[in-house]
Amino acid sequence: MNHDELRFAHDRPIARQQDDLLDRADFAQRLAWAVSSWQNQESLVISLTGSWGSGKSSIKNMTLEQLTNNQGCQVIEFNPWQWAGQEKLSSAFFEEVSRVVQRHDPTEADKELAKVLRRYERRLNAGVNVLNQTAKWAPILLGSALVTTALGTVAEGTAAQMTIWTLSAVSWLGSIAPWLKQGAEWCLRKSNILEQQAKDNELTLSQIRAQLQQLLSDRQQPLLIVLDDLDRLSTEQLKAMFQLVKAHMDFANVVFLLLFQRDTVEQGLERAGFDGADYLEKIIQVPFSVPAISGSQLEEILFSRLNAILDSEPQLQQRFDKTYWAEMFQRGMRPFFGNLRHVYRYASTLAFHCRLLRGTEVAEINAVDLFALECLRIFAPETYAEMPRHKMLLTGSEPYARQNEAQRNRVIEVIDLLVNLAPMPHKPATRRLLKEMFPTLDWVFTNTHYDQPIQLRWLIDSRVCCEKVFDRYYEMSIPAQELPNSLLHEFSRRITEPENFAALLVTFEDNRQSEILQRLLGLVDEFPLEQSATVVQTLLRAGERVGRRMSHTFFSPRERVLRLLRLFLKRHEQESVRSQLVIQAFNALPSLVVAHDLLAADYALRRRGDIGIFDDLGLEQLKSLYIATVRDVADSDPDAFLADEDVASYLNDLNRYSETDNEGRGWVVRHVTSPTRFLQFARAYTSFQSIPTSNGDTRTAYISHSTLEYMMGLTRVSEWVVQLESIPLSGAGLETLALVKVALERHALDATATQE
Repeated sequence: MNHDELRFAHDRPIARQQDDLLDRADFAQRLAWAVSSWQNQESLVISLTGSWGSGKSSIKNMTLEQLTNNQGCQVIEFNPWQWAGQEKLSSAFFEEVSRVVQRHDPTEADKELAKVLRRYERRLNAGVNVLNQTAKWAPILLGSALVTTALGTVAEGTAAQMTIWTLSAVSWLGSIAPWLKQGAEWCLRKSNILEQQAKDNELTLSQIRAQLQQLLSDRQQPLLIVLDDLDRLSTEQLKAMFQLVKAHMDFANVVFLLLFQRDTVEQGLERAGFDGADYLEKIIQVPFSVPAISGSQLEEILFSRLNAILDSEPQLQQRFDKTYWAEMFQRGMRPFFGNLRHVYRYASTLAFHCRLLRGTEVAEINAVDLFALECLRIFAPETYAEMPRHKMLLTGSEPYARQNEAQRNRVIEVIDLLVNLAPMPHKPATRRLLKEMFPTLDWVFTNTHYDQPIQLRWLIDSRVCCEKVFDRYYEMSIPAQELPNSLLHEFSRRITEPENFAALLVTFEDNRQSEILQRLLGLVDEFPLEQSATVVQTLLRAGERVGRRMSHTFFSPRERVLRLLRLFLKRHEQESVRSQLVIQAFNALPSLVVAHDLLAADYALRRRGDIGIFDDLGLEQLKSLYIATVRDVADSDPDAFLADEDVASYLNDLNRYSETDNEGRGWVVRHVTSPTRFLQFARAYTSFQSIPTSNGDTRTAYISHSTLEYMMGLTRVSEWVVQLESIPLSGAGLETLALVKVALERHALDATATQE
């Protein structure tokens, strides 16, 4: 399959033995030999029966190819399904037979046989045609007594009389000329036919049959008449076709090959008033069934089609999980494929949908899930169409849903609903397929629960069981609000490029940054270990530049970076290696904010008795390096340091980690020496709390008076307040000053309450 050209698979029957994939050529050759060797005084009726899509027409085509190559007989193919009316079947049948007999370099005997066949057809169908056409024109022609007389003449006598009366009628009835003109034309044509019939009438039908018998008996090769698609006929057409075959079973050197699905034809004959099975037994002398297709043969063809699709879509190959595919196919998909037509129908539309969702650099879906869903779309379409209504339940993402008995019963009810929408033969496979695609429901059926790393892996692999991915499989596109896999792939590719990674990340809003970093957690195992130093540098740089906004339900991008870094470091078993990687990266690209978070997390783990990321020596080295860097930054540019939104954390760390007691407080005393710097200092220690109200939570800012007292002393703070009250301030300055005043007032109230 060409990468730039979409080609649909088709389910047309093969025409040549060289295209045989199911080892049926030998069967076709033996059938061809049986037909060509038939030389008898009576017809031979052979049936080739099989279910829809089992390959009847392919075997027929290979048989005819063999007969053509060996010149074993003359072949007439007649498809009665192409003829709409029952009354046309007999006429069309003999017309086609006579046409083929004299088609290619006919001998005199062939010409004579064709002539007698046409004569036979006219005699068989003349009465029917007259009655049918008369019934068609009678409502118009009976409007005139003269035309009625003309019809009576036609019924009684010669063609010449009929022509004269017809022309007179048309002339006399000029007021209805348009209709009567058509009637006259029919009568003129019929007069010519009747002239020929008058000659044919010199021979009885039996005499014409005798002529046919003799001509057929003299042939050196049999005539093979192939009747295909009999199971598509209406009840009346089916009855007429089998009656035609039955009526001519005594013709010599004629072989009928009938192709149909047996149960369908038997039911049609029963509707026509026959005992279907018994009636077929009386007509068919040699019944054949299409050889069964082995499961291995069918799978081989299916797999070759799937491999062709994957070869043309390299993006799908990148994350194709062979283990997952094997489980999906063996447990769920295999029963859906019973014949070649199933394979061809499935492969055709699958190729199209793979093209839609292949992405730019990586696939936007999971290929195995797409293969499985396509099974449902083709073979259980009602189940497929119903699934989006239950997206939240199937993906385990319903808000407030608990994994309790009530929810368990609800899941079972929905799965039963989806299964019952599938056709009866596909219900068991549909149930298994749903369970394979949605491990989010394993807690219901096997009491199995999955931790977050596995769920992140599902998300990275774009599994349909993930709520954020599910819609792609139905919308056949990436929703605008979703993260395309190609973007994540680009971040993964830049993980060893610190500046490029950070530059791309900061082009997104904070919530988008957080989502990207969360999704990258599932790709940590793919970050190159051999370039670990560069990867750590990249994450330090990203932590320095990403947003820091967070909420109760939303992790900040900085927190996501920290978790990503910790997960990557844990891929190295030795704590000493982790320590040196971070120290080396920090020396190259200092990131105060990430170092602060790493130290705080490791010391918190140690206080609880847990094992941290670093070894003891490495932790002390990182702490010393971090404090020295904070001190240098703070002293070199106090204004820039105070403007950093994390300055409060750094000052607290100077107090906590420095060998000098209260180094952070000492720095404040030395450098907060102007109203502007005091406002920056106070703003850095501003905190927020949510207060429930009738209209929802209200976010309120405050400054802790105990913090002001510890870091600066309240006496000095009061002096700054007095000084600031005499200076014109902007809106932000006024807000900060107001918070400081409130803090002092709270301190005074607390002091009074303590004294009382």
